[in-house]
Amino acid sequence: MPKVGMEQIRREQVISATRRCIVEKGVLQLSIKDVAAEAGVSTGVIYHYFKNKQDILLQVLKETFRKSNDQVLQTMAPLDSSKDKLFAHLENITFVPVDNPDFFLLLINYFAQAQNNQECADIIKKFYRNLRSFISQYLQQGAEADELDPELTEQLPVILLALGLGLGMMQILDPDSFDMAKMESALKKICENSFDLSDRNK
Repeated sequence: MPKVGMEQIRREQVISATRRCIVEKGVLQLSIKDVAAEAGVSTGVIYHYFKNKQDILLQVLKETFRKSNDQVLQTMAPLDSSKDKLFAHLENITFVPVDNPDFFLLLINYFAQAQNNQECADIIKKFYRNLRSFISQYLQQGAEADELDPELTEQLPVILLALGLGLGMMQILDPDSFDMAKMESALKKICENSFDLSDRNK
């Protein structure tokens, strides 16, 4: 029987081990025995804290999105203007695939699961909704301050989300297809023009 007070530690240990196994082997090849060996615990310990393999996979996905969301908020919270927040967001878009490629390797695996797993699909959709809402809020500030065309604030959240996911996937699967630093510069110029256009139309 696991020691009292070890639940959070063990759960985090198993989730981290599962994440590493998914990156190395993929979801389809993953077994509880693999996770137990990676975590350095028995399969009995895993089943004490998680219902089954599916439960572990869903917890890994939730934790992955939580950490991603926390990173975005931490980076942008100190910034005041919507323009600064937008540029910081663009930096995150180009930073994550290079600094944390495992995030997108995990997403590739879970996207494949989402087609036939409603719980998985719902977690991904919730992440999408939360991120779009967050982007919309800071862009709306720019529109209210006459810094940004209001029409752009409606479409940019989806565009930015698509850019982040698309560039991340391309960087993982075909890293030589483009230069991420140049991509960041180009994206900032495009968005800079959006703010400049708003200034000219005042």
